[in-house]
Amino acid sequence: MFRKAVYFAGLMLFPSLVCLNVWQSLRYQQLEDELVRMQKQQVDLLEKNKRALAAVAVYSSPSRVGALAEEELDLEKLDPEDVLLLRKVKP
Repeated sequence: MFRKAVYFAGLMLFPSLVCLNVWQSLRYQQLEDELVRMQKQQVDLLEKNKRALAAVAVYSSPSRVGALAEEELDLEKLDPEDVLLLRKVKP
C-alpha cells in the first residue's frame, strides 16, 4: 500500500515539476529580454545626456552668449571706462 502511494505521488509530482521547470525557464527568458531592453535604453539615455551636455556647453559659451545678446536683444558691449564701480566702505 505504501509503495503504491509513493508510486502515485511520483507520477503526480513528475509532471508538476516539469511544468514548474518550463514556467521558470520562460520567466527567466522574459526577464533576460527585459534586461537587454533596459540596457539598450540606458545606453540611449546616456548618449542623449552627452549630447545635451555638449549643447549646454556650446550654448553657454561666452562668445555665443555675446553674439546672441548683440543680434537678438540689440545689446551693445560697454567700454570699460564707461562703467562706474561703486563699493561700500565698511566703517
